[in-house]
Amino acid sequence: MENIEIILTDFNKREIDKLIYNELKLSTLKLRTSHFYDNISEKDLDFFQVNSIEKILSPKGTGNILLEELQLGISLKNVLIVFSFDEQYGDIVFNFPENEILKEEKNDNKERLKKLVLFLADLKRNYDIPKIIIGYEPATDEDTLLIEINNSVTDYDKDIEKIVS
Repeated sequence: MENIEIILTDFNKREIDKLIYNELKLSTLKLRTSHFYDNISEKDLDFFQVNSIEKILSPKGTGNILLEELQLGISLKNVLIVFSFDEQYGDIVFNFPENEILKEEKNDNKERLKKLVLFLADLKRNYDIPKIIIGYEPATDEDTLLIEINNSVTDYDKDIEKIVS
């Protein structure tokens, strides 16, 4: 089984706490594991020891969280979130098993994928994200890219149809 990645590219670090705590409500979800490194205290921390994702990723930083379940317009299980940031911008990668989207019933798949893409398109608008990539791991390769949510495309039905057929 393959994994699917969703990459929020060049995400502005100043908006990350709003996304993590208000939008995705990660502090209320069941975590399996997490890891962050505090550059100031030079210690490893769990997500629940972190008061601000923005601060822990400053000046540069990485971290990860493995969730039992996450809502991204649809419910996804076993989601690994990886944060990788420089001084101002970074990528947020959601990685999960392919069968969380592509299940047995093709009509359900189309509807699930459409809900996911609409949710991500809203995130893109609300957080001024330049581009969101959905694809098989590694999603940035031309061969594994499924959908790119950017400023030039507004209708993703053709892309969704290609994936589910």
